[in-house]
Amino acid sequence: MAASPREPVSLRVQGTIYGAGLVYFGVAWMAGLIIPLYLVQIGAPSYVIGIVIGSRAALTLLLSIHGGALMDRLGTRRVMIAFAVISMVAPLLFPLTSWIPALIALQMIAGLADAMGWIGAQALSGTLMQGNPTYVGRMTLAARFASFVSPLLVGAIWDNVGIWGAFITMSLWSMVGLFAVLALPVTDHEGTTLPGTRVRPGDLMPRVADYVAAFRLCSVPAIALVLFVTMLRVGGTGIQNSFYVVYLNTIDIDGAKIGLLLGVVNLCASAGVLAVGPAARMIHPHWLVVLTVTLTILTVASTPLLFGIYGVLLVVIGFRGLCLGISQPLEISILGRSLGADSQGKGVGLRTTANRSASMIVPMIMGVVADLAGIENSFLIMGGVLLAFMGLTAFHVYRHPGLAQENQAKDGA
Repeated sequence: MAASPREPVSLRVQGTIYGAGLVYFGVAWMAGLIIPLYLVQIGAPSYVIGIVIGSRAALTLLLSIHGGALMDRLGTRRVMIAFAVISMVAPLLFPLTSWIPALIALQMIAGLADAMGWIGAQALSGTLMQGNPTYVGRMTLAARFASFVSPLLVGAIWDNVGIWGAFITMSLWSMVGLFAVLALPVTDHEGTTLPGTRVRPGDLMPRVADYVAAFRLCSVPAIALVLFVTMLRVGGTGIQNSFYVVYLNTIDIDGAKIGLLLGVVNLCASAGVLAVGPAARMIHPHWLVVLTVTLTILTVASTPLLFGIYGVLLVVIGFRGLCLGISQPLEISILGRSLGADSQGKGVGLRTTANRSASMIVPMIMGVVADLAGIENSFLIMGGVLLAFMGLTAFHVYRHPGLAQENQAKDGA
């Protein structure tokens, strides 16, 4: 990571960044619960559920690098405000339609808006808070707290109030994120809105040079490792956020109980965040991230083998959360330490591109597999494929024993 700040970061700045991270990490978990339930309620087949859920990542996949570059050029605060408004409005449009093309379009737009909020929070942690591990750890804990509370909240509202209540709750949650971003100070500090800077139409267009510079970073083995494990970890989360919910619904586990399972995974992930330091002292970070991501895949892929026993599901999903809590900060830390100061925005965008690639592809493929082989078998098939790729990732670490000594990557690396 970048060097620690010379002076403490003000509580106002800390609070607004933590608030943004809390909201935009949590809103994705809300969507991961209520969108599949809504699709089941309108009678969508498995392959359609996979397409709709996977489409949430489509625009983010294409535009996350561009979004990071926009934040560098125009100011993170300004870009975050625009997307915060979209994130607040989009949930209110879902209950108005059951037309699948419209739901796909809404998913794509809402997914992009929410992702840009989380990208912005990460970018600000690297600029205004200069990547200080203490502050980044607090932001991660805030995000994990949100991902514990948000599915519990929206699941209970779904059961007791209904469709509109759940989606309105999601909109109000996003409104809190807008207030957090608006509270950021308007200064000429790196990473915030530059006073008097005019936005020209050409500034909003993607630039090939930004993408070339970002993808050049893949040549650095440590960054390649982060991209590999990010995609595979998110692939497992793609299973959890789509057909995990659908499967539990088919075995008569109600929305509130499903919300509790999703809440427990994130509560345990908070404990995992606190365990990162001691664990990394016992196991090299690069091998630790490989191990923990492997376990996150195993725990979700084994779901049909647990026979729907709720207590066992709680224990297994809790262990998955612990591993998630260890692996995610490791990914951010390894990436931050491998990037130069002039590459932080593009690096976050590149990691988000890898993240959203898996978020989009895995549910779509799993939807087809579920139609062909059944939902239960699809867990085992997809888990086996992801574990095979984890084996290749472990081989990458074995081939590059000097990853810990990587020099900082520059745009031209």
